[in-house]
Amino acid sequence: MATRRGWLPRRLPLEPGSSAAIVKAVLESHEERNFRRLTIARTLVFVAVFVWLWLNYGWWVAADNALILGAFIANGIVAYTLSAGREDRLWVPYAVVMVDAVLLGFTLVAPGRTYPDAWPWPTVLRQPSFLYFLLLPAIAALSFRPVMVLWSTFCVAVVWAAATAFVVHSPGAVTSLPEAGSPVASTTQLMAYLDPYYVHLDDAVVRVFLTILIGLILAYGAYRARQLMIEQAEVARQRANLARYVAPNMVEALTAIDRPMGEVRTHDAAVLFADIKGFTALAEAGSPGEAMQLLRAFHGRMAACVFRHGGTLDKFIGDGLMATFGTPEPQADAVDRAFACGLDMVRSIEDWQVSRAASGEPAIGVGIGIHFGPVIMGDIGGGEDGLAQRFEFAVIGDTVNVASRLERLTRELAEPLLVSDRVVQALSERPTTLRPLGSQHLDGRSGSITVWTAR
Repeated sequence: MATRRGWLPRRLPLEPGSSAAIVKAVLESHEERNFRRLTIARTLVFVAVFVWLWLNYGWWVAADNALILGAFIANGIVAYTLSAGREDRLWVPYAVVMVDAVLLGFTLVAPGRTYPDAWPWPTVLRQPSFLYFLLLPAIAALSFRPVMVLWSTFCVAVVWAAATAFVVHSPGAVTSLPEAGSPVASTTQLMAYLDPYYVHLDDAVVRVFLTILIGLILAYGAYRARQLMIEQAEVARQRANLARYVAPNMVEALTAIDRPMGEVRTHDAAVLFADIKGFTALAEAGSPGEAMQLLRAFHGRMAACVFRHGGTLDKFIGDGLMATFGTPEPQADAVDRAFACGLDMVRSIEDWQVSRAASGEPAIGVGIGIHFGPVIMGDIGGGEDGLAQRFEFAVIGDTVNVASRLERLTRELAEPLLVSDRVVQALSERPTTLRPLGSQHLDGRSGSITVWTAR
């Protein structure tokens, strides 16, 4: 079992394709982008510090600190280069934070760097420079890793405490004040407090205490941000799983609402049925496993065509399928999409035939019927009270029936694709390959309709 080094949490192996693996992959993708943004943010922060020093203290002060600021930037870039996408180097960001804290401590507390050379060293602790330390937990919060925030807070607290200890033990440093009991004594105490050699230990403790509080707040914020990121990853996983069973455009429609698909409504849409010709004979000649493999391959190819042309895969029906164009919302080019999808399906089967023939597999045929007209759409489900836990978006009506009958008619006319006269009339541009087959009677319907083929 793979483990992370040291005290870092174990990483359990995940089964490929499992929900945990999908969430992990999405989460790591987010973290990779955040790591890159964090590196950019670090660089911009230290560039901003350089500009601040230049504008407030002059070019020479900024130039004097340019090397150290460049070291901070290089530290972050080196860390990103070493650890991006490398699970065996998860310790690198933590080492970077420690280096940042030590380097910042040296920059701010080293004798003579932030105060005139003639001043005593203890005056460094009275400078507002400590506020720069708060940048480290703030930058760490961008990683969405609470442990990283807590680690940066710990490093700041340790570095500041160590720096204070060095100053306290420097020659001439004073840490106590005379007793105050009278006005004269109070004045003496105030003068002692203003002594440049005096170190106010309570002030150092308060800074560390407040840094820890700020770090805890930022860590909680990073934790909440990480939880939201995990929830987004879970939503992405659920959407991916839903897309396996529902058309992509239906996934978008379903995830955009928190109720069923709405009231029953009617508008024009194109309906397509596709079916394997002679599937029964093929299934009888082969094993059940081979029959199922054939269905999966056929359905996969046909579904890809439907999605490629922006259609809705309504359902698989045995060895066939039903698709709609212009649902759940109307599409001005629904007929064009449906017709292009039908042609694409025919080409896909022809290409498949070539590979099947090369493998010595029996030939298959496809029958496709397309009709255009008004359809009835709405949710169906069990329960008259409307409290059913499972709903299905259904498209019904005479248009659906005609498309289904056209698909069956392909066997009689020995054509792979049949479309109704209404489809031809609604096309934005009539292809030259369309050929009329005259009026045809459809089973279960009175009268006849004009039928066209694309071959």
